[in-house]
Amino acid sequence: MSEIVREKISDGVTFNFISDNRFKTSRITAALFLPISAETASANALAASLITRSCKRYPDFTSLSRRLDELYGAALYSNVRKLGEIQALTFTAAGIDDRYALDDMKISAQLTELLCSALFDPNIENGAFIESELSGERRQIIEEIDSEFNEKRLYAVKRCIEIMCENEPFSVNRVGTKEKLSTLSGECVYKAWMNDLKSAKVELYMLGDTDPSSTLNGFKSAFGNKSRAIGLSTTIIKKADGVRRLTEHQDVTQSKLVMGFRTPYAEPYTDTAAATLMCTVLGGTPSSKLFANVREKMSLCYYCAARYDSNKGIILIDSGVETENIEKTENAVLEQLKAMQAGDITDEEIDAAKLALKNRYITCLDSLASMEGFYLSQTFNRRTRSPEQKAEEIFSVTKEQIIEAANAVSLDTVYVLTGKE
Repeated sequence: MSEIVREKISDGVTFNFISDNRFKTSRITAALFLPISAETASANALAASLITRSCKRYPDFTSLSRRLDELYGAALYSNVRKLGEIQALTFTAAGIDDRYALDDMKISAQLTELLCSALFDPNIENGAFIESELSGERRQIIEEIDSEFNEKRLYAVKRCIEIMCENEPFSVNRVGTKEKLSTLSGECVYKAWMNDLKSAKVELYMLGDTDPSSTLNGFKSAFGNKSRAIGLSTTIIKKADGVRRLTEHQDVTQSKLVMGFRTPYAEPYTDTAAATLMCTVLGGTPSSKLFANVREKMSLCYYCAARYDSNKGIILIDSGVETENIEKTENAVLEQLKAMQAGDITDEEIDAAKLALKNRYITCLDSLASMEGFYLSQTFNRRTRSPEQKAEEIFSVTKEQIIEAANAVSLDTVYVLTGKE
């Protein structure tokens, strides 16, 4: 079992250690959590990219790469994600485990030092990030946003979320907008970063088979005197008050249908195991009701899948359909949900969903990165569970609980992306 050991460093700052001797590498991460908003998301995302590009000690890509090569080819990188209505900025230094370094070299201590140097002593000039580096990172993030627009399945899901959660922070893209990114100066981004360091809730991670003491001490030195009491939460709307509909036209050959549902199940307010299993039975596996019936038996769509966001308490069902089958597919999806609400669920469907979820949780143990992501996603849960514990929790869910969860689902938004003609 992969257990996590937590130690409080200061108010709002916690160190997490996960020991695992199956890997020859170690992973050290600082995760900063902030409320997501249209005003700050772009600046935070741009700052996160700049932080791991260079720092004052290694002021260009060449010198930083040379230092990473000296540490047995270590890596330093960042990522931006959303947990409900919270923006998570993660900064990771990854390298070989201390036990494989020559001459008793403490790789973990030096990676921790490098990571903290990047976070607290970034490469700036006159109180601003350097424009040449800023423009390069800005271009990459804008290209990422463009790629999401070009991937129409992903785009349709995002548009449904924007419409469904129009007046909620959840509608904000994890990296903000192209328009906002284009207006940010190096000074604005640096000010945003300084505010992030002062106010963010911080979760620090070390994964591997290395003694965590040097990393813990390094983080205590960097974060120990920086208490923060920022309030972080996600607004949960338990029931839809009506159905919103929007159809948009673009140059697409395959129409996209996305249906957004509200549920009252969301962490940290309620247990989410029943809702998770219910969504999986409905449309989370090749043996699910949507796949087996709407796609296979009825042949109404190219794909039809359901996904559940346990931090926000919403379910999104998306399909790729021919234009003439849009209404038929919507009705078929609702019929499958009604069947579950009426108790039309077989033991085989439940067992297949439970095994699929168990496999999903257990495969999180296949790499340090996926293991870290698994635990990081539970930052705001009422309690932290290991993959094995999550699997046990799913297997304890009854058919009656699945039916109850299905009956709590209400349709909120229907979004259609179709061709211009």
